[in-house]
Amino acid sequence: MRKTLLTILLMLVFVLSACSNDSSAPASEEEVQETVQNFYNEMSKFDEMGKSSLESFNTTLTSYSTGTATDDELEKAVDEFQDTASDIADQVKDVKISKSLPENIQTLLRDAAIAFQSAYSIKEQASQGAVSPEVTADEFNSLNQQADVAMLYGISKLNEARVAVGLLEEDSAAEAELRTAVGAASGTDGAADATKESGGNAGTSAVTGSESGNTAD
Repeated sequence: MRKTLLTILLMLVFVLSACSNDSSAPASEEEVQETVQNFYNEMSKFDEMGKSSLESFNTTLTSYSTGTATDDELEKAVDEFQDTASDIADQVKDVKISKSLPENIQTLLRDAAIAFQSAYSIKEQASQGAVSPEVTADEFNSLNQQADVAMLYGISKLNEARVAVGLLEEDSAAEAELRTAVGAASGTDGAADATKESGGNAGTSAVTGSESGNTAD
């Protein structure tokens, strides 16, 4: 009886193992490209959400610095930007990465997602620092620079994945990252003075400069 049960149990293990292997069978080249493109589209969607919220936040900061926005309006803008940044960070965390992808692609997409999540979390902290008297201009600027570095790292990993699967040429990826780096530098150089003193840019977006929504150039 025990031998029969053991035999049945072993058969069930083999069957379940076979089903598991089938479900995680390596994806075809077309499926890999589609999965990576869908991941890119998701990141681009989050980027647009963050960019729109950031622009609204910066507009209110500028108005506040010139005396045309009230304390309540500034506080509302901070709260709204923090909510958006926090929501984006949570959504990025929830994006699933298919185990049918090659391991190197999974790693690149996972690294990109972690970097983007970190960047939005840091921006959430930075937005509060923009209106906090306890946060110095240098500290505020440092937070924005950290967020930009995280985003640039995420972009590089995402572009590596797109290049690896044939969705983007390497030269185009390098050019996109250069444009984004320039944008990040212009957004953070002097950001402490511009934002804490006169309402300037509080940072940059994540996928800007990487041909949002397009495949290989």
